[in-house]
Amino acid sequence: MSVSLHLTLRDEEILQALVQKVRLFSQRQIADAWWSGQLPNARRRLKRLASRDLIERLTVQARSLPLLQSPIVSWRPGDATPEFGAIAHRCRDRWRLRPVRPCTAWIASDKGAQAFGGVRRGELKLATQATHDLGVAAVWLRFRHVSPEWADAWRSEDLLAHTRHGQKLPDAFLLDADGRVIWVLEFGGGYDTARVEAFHQDCVARGLPYQLW
Repeated sequence: MSVSLHLTLRDEEILQALVQKVRLFSQRQIADAWWSGQLPNARRRLKRLASRDLIERLTVQARSLPLLQSPIVSWRPGDATPEFGAIAHRCRDRWRLRPVRPCTAWIASDKGAQAFGGVRRGELKLATQATHDLGVAAVWLRFRHVSPEWADAWRSEDLLAHTRHGQKLPDAFLLDADGRVIWVLEFGGGYDTARVEAFHQDCVARGLPYQLW
């Protein structure tokens, strides 16, 4: 006989984040953020959620993430133009000694997405996408830690894709209560100079402030 699973507030926050904020979390990210680093306890609970078809386990190939405590650059309309080459160097340099390794990650299932009012967001179109998506998740977790109101204001690229037809789609937006953009958010990955400049120019054209992490 199947025993029903009572969802805790912690369960619900993890599921809402996977449905509405980020595409995936690594198992270690979840353990550090919600179980004070206690990996066995996190793994046990995640397996229970998976047994109820709310989340799914993946093994992805990804680089370990650098410590993400603040954006590489924050820009608002009226500010001086950033040094794109210097920003790109910082984006690329942080990956030099970080080889690609297998990583356990968790995504929302279709059932989990339906239950929490979002879309299933875990598909990885490119093999290199996992590191980027885990970086985006790390930025959201940073906000959750230091500025919970910004974590709440976060809207993922997938939830806002319908508003940006034919336009570049950043990783996330922070919106105020009236739906106005407070910040455009982008995880820089290993961006080169041209990609940094293209992101900047798109935000300039739309008059949007941004943070590139």
